[in-house]
Amino acid sequence: MTSYEFEVAAKNAVIEVLEEYYDIMVSIKDLELVWFTHVVGNKKCLIYGHEMGKMYAEVTYLKESMTMYVDMYRKVQHEAFAGDRLAELTTALK
Repeated sequence: MTSYEFEVAAKNAVIEVLEEYYDIMVSIKDLELVWFTHVVGNKKCLIYGHEMGKMYAEVTYLKESMTMYVDMYRKVQHEAFAGDRLAELTTALK
């Protein structure tokens, strides 16, 4: 499976999950691939679309078993660490 084929299959799998479990109707053009990796034939990506709200999808393809998994996640917290606060994290053992 090429990277392009994986992207199309992953987006279509996310569409199926959104329609079946969340009653969210989207098209493939509404979804963006925001992160992708390919390691030893296996592929993984993160997909997001505005219609998904605070959810995003993690799609994994395992070459050996030719299986694709879709995991849905919801953003719960977003915390920024910068300046002195970030420096504190890099120097102190807690």
